[in-house]
Amino acid sequence: MVIKIVAIGMVAVISALIVRGERPDIAVAIGIAGGAAILLSVIDGVTDLTTMLMELAEKTGVGGELIVYLMKIAGAGYIIEFACGAAEEAKMPSLSGSLSLAGKLLLIVMTIPLLAEIIDVILKLLSQT
Repeated sequence: MVIKIVAIGMVAVISALIVRGERPDIAVAIGIAGGAAILLSVIDGVTDLTTMLMELAEKTGVGGELIVYLMKIAGAGYIIEFACGAAEEAKMPSLSGSLSLAGKLLLIVMTIPLLAEIIDVILKLLSQT
């Protein structure tokens, strides 16, 4: 899988470099498409990871919804990072900065319910001892 990801990335980079001199707009589109293709190629790995984490949650007694929420937070972070990179590639640093700030704030907001759930789990564990 690593070779596939690297190959997609290298083809996108070389293609963008070749095209950049004549059509910079197409080079940006190639870069974004290459990034999207890489993300789509790792979805199977993420699915396997999610299954493993759900099994681990069942074994430990932690609710599966906690793991799902954690995966949503991680996914949001990666999507925001991808959008920031796309904005940088399109030579729009102010948009990238705004996306980054908004993403960080969103991740903080998304983390608060997760922290509350973790505190509940800790309190349950302490009350059992």
